[in-house]
Amino acid sequence: MTKFVYISNEYRNAWWTYIRNEHGQFDSNYDNNFLEEFEFKLDEEKHFLNKYSRPHAWFLNDQLGENEFVFNMSQEHGPKVKYEYTNNLPSLKDILLERALEISKKGKEIQLFYSGGIDSVAVLLAFYEVCPKDQLRIIMGGGELVIKNYPKMFEEVIKNLNYEFTDNLFGIADPSKYIFTSGNESDRLFGADGFTLIMGRAKRDPDSKYGYVSNVSDTPNTDDPKNDEWNWERWWGITRHTYLTQSFRLLQNISCDKMDMENYQPLFFDKRVQQFSINLHINKEFKWYNSGRDADLKRYQEGKIWVRDFIYDMYGDKDYAYHGGKTLNHYHEIQHHYKKPLPPQFNVLAITEDGTIVNRDNIMNFLTGKELTI
Repeated sequence: MTKFVYISNEYRNAWWTYIRNEHGQFDSNYDNNFLEEFEFKLDEEKHFLNKYSRPHAWFLNDQLGENEFVFNMSQEHGPKVKYEYTNNLPSLKDILLERALEISKKGKEIQLFYSGGIDSVAVLLAFYEVCPKDQLRIIMGGGELVIKNYPKMFEEVIKNLNYEFTDNLFGIADPSKYIFTSGNESDRLFGADGFTLIMGRAKRDPDSKYGYVSNVSDTPNTDDPKNDEWNWERWWGITRHTYLTQSFRLLQNISCDKMDMENYQPLFFDKRVQQFSINLHINKEFKWYNSGRDADLKRYQEGKIWVRDFIYDMYGDKDYAYHGGKTLNHYHEIQHHYKKPLPPQFNVLAITEDGTIVNRDNIMNFLTGKELTI
């Protein structure tokens, strides 16, 4: 059996083409039944992607390992956390600094992805506090855009570190040798409406199958306070099935043949951090906001207050910590592949449990049937 930590839509489509073209290595009497079951699993996966507000091109990984989708997914490298209250947890500040120190003690270069938004600022400040400064390498996509997001941080902190700008954001990391870290899991844990940009164009509809409808002309309203209970009830299901999938988006074009899974270390990807967020959820302390381009700035600024508190405590910049505006997702704008007229072709089709990169050269080794839950 082959298990995965990352699945691209290209790999999913490759399986579909492979089976439909009858190139599979399956008994001819079994092919039709297999195709029928494969189609059923794809439809089931789409159902859960809709339920958890993810695009059909993305993938799910049940943290508890109970729900299976098309491909065998691994939970080996993620924290094992159930939805229950945890007593006597430290403050988020103490948790993040301890987590950063643990990563620093691995003794490797830390490649830190930074955008100037509050999540990446919190990550930078945590590592800046505990790491030798020559251990950090700050990676930024977008050039001047990143600097403008938070000029003071660039001038006072980043300029003192090893840093670089890139137009190949998804391909610059090398997790075969170095630590990879980001702040992508913060949205998942500390509050964005629906936890996906899909909800930025969605309207609440209690009569629809999933509780919302997309592609409507009306202003998105899923983060309206009257929908707080609905959003609250969705949080654990979304988190449980997507927490293990977030930061892999920044590794879609890496060139190594195999990554060291111990180098995959997003700062918020941690048992204690997740327990902290579950406690907040159980206590109904979350503040929601619309994560799309129509996000209400005031409500956005009230979100993620615990991350904002951390920034203020560590850096003392009250104006940025509590009034920093929304940094829109600009990955597509600065990733050079997206500037071409054809769809991007990323190197990474999938990543296995042991870190092997499935690419166009070795894909036939991963179309054997051992990869599927069927």
